[in-house]
Parts: sequence; C-alpha cells; structure tokens
Amino acid sequence: MTRLPSAVRGSVLAVALAACLAACSSAAPSPTGSAAAPSATPSATPSATVTVTVTESQPSVPISTPTPSRSGGITKVDEVTGRLSPVGKESIVVDTSDGPHEVHLTADTVVLDTQGSVCDKGAVPHRCTSEQLVKALKAGVTFEAKVLITDGDAVKIEEIVRD
Repeated sequence: MTRLPSAVRGSVLAVALAACLAACSSAAPSPTGSAAAPSATPSATPSATVTVTVTESQPSVPISTPTPSRSGGITKVDEVTGRLSPVGKESIVVDTSDGPHEVHLTADTVVLDTQGSVCDKGAVPHRCTSEQLVKALKAGVTFEAKVLITDGDAVKIEEIVRD
C-alpha cells in the first residue's frame, strides 16, 4: 500500500468532507421540515465531481548513502588482489604487492572458485563458503583472488586464474 503525501491526504480529506456535508445537508430535513439550503432552481440537484490524480515519482538517479560501520563511522571499502593464506578459523591474509592485508571472514562472505579447488558443486564459478576456503588453504591449496573488503570483513573473494 502506498502512503499519500500529507498535502495530498489533506486535500483528499477536505474534498471528501465537503462532498459528505453537501450530500448530508441537501438530504437531511431541517427542524422546520424544509431543506437546509434553498436552491436557486428548486428542481436542480447539487452535484460535485472531484477528480484527484496522485502520481508517485521515483528519482531517476539512485541515491546512495554511506553505510554506518561497526565503529559508527563511514564504511571503508577496499579491493585487493593477491595470494591467500590462512591465519585462523575466521581470518585470511591477502599477500599483495603493497604488503599483507589481514581480512576477517564471515558467514556471509561469498567465495567464487573457478577451478574447483575449494568446492566443486554447482555451476562455475562454484559458490563456496568461507569455511570451505579456510579448509582448502590449510590443506595446501594455492589460491589467488580479488577480495572485496568492507570494514575489514571479506565480502567477496573471487579466484583469479593466471595463464
């Protein structure tokens, strides 16, 4: 259900009230038995036509707002590329040309594996869990990837295959 803007709601309510009052006053007899408002032409029946058009416009350009981070500030988004190695159960290190970047893995981290070395179910690229990635890295799988990082958390890890 779409909610009308307050200015439109007020106009619609005023028109509805006026129509109701006009209908009630012309149909209800006055205490003296005659109509409350005499008309210039006794045979004419008052009528009102009200047309209300409400359009809801969408912005042509999506509005983006910064997402608050865990610390309450603006979200820091970064993308790094390099070889992955395990640090613990919930973290990995991305070795880049700028140095190592430690990244936290979450249950929502998307891992895309193109060669099937982390997981091999489903269509290529295989969508794997962060747990499967850590297990494969600890087992000695080498994995080079592009990693999208938001506030220190890996959002997406996409395997890069070098020729």
